[in-house]
Amino acid sequence: MVNRTFKAIASLALLLVAAACGGNQTEVKDPSNTGGETPEVKPPPPPPKCESLDEKCAAKKDTTATVKSAKVLFQPAEKWVYAQGESQTIAQASEEGAVVVFGSYTADKDAKKDTAAREAALAELVKTTTVTLPKGYKVNWKKPDNVQEVNGVKLNVWTAAGSERGKKKGTLLVLQAPLKDGEPALLGLGFAADDDEAGMGAVSKAIESIKAE
Repeated sequence: MVNRTFKAIASLALLLVAAACGGNQTEVKDPSNTGGETPEVKPPPPPPKCESLDEKCAAKKDTTATVKSAKVLFQPAEKWVYAQGESQTIAQASEEGAVVVFGSYTADKDAKKDTAAREAALAELVKTTTVTLPKGYKVNWKKPDNVQEVNGVKLNVWTAAGSERGKKKGTLLVLQAPLKDGEPALLGLGFAADDDEAGMGAVSKAIESIKAE
């Protein structure tokens, strides 16, 4: 009997407390109710322009990079970070790994002026890649080590074994191609360390993909 009375009193007490609290309840606002106003939806940020390595644009399987100054296209290796600047386009496996870079120079009928233009452009490309050339190395512009044609573009190729990037030695390829008359000529570099077979293959594929716009 006592137990049943206790339960009845407890139930009654709970009802009284609930009723007392109910009189002071604060209305909870529905966060979705904005008074008829439509919440502002911000547009997604624009895709990166991939004009600087700081943007960290990673190439995909179907990525085609543009060498704006030479009006040439090529395909950087998948996952390589690339940047399409106004005068140069670079793609690299890492800051110290395999790399390709392409730029241009204004060809001249005067041999001395043409050589000077090539040397100046070459110096800028070397600076961009941070590759160190073998001591005393000079490109013999009159006699390429190899000549190959890729997609209708005739490439003159020079090799500089013993070049260095990121404290690793390898072979640097210097590439030059005359394009349309009156248009800038293509100048490029490709480097991979001697123990980097994947890098060598990626550099070769990038070079083989070169084509005029």
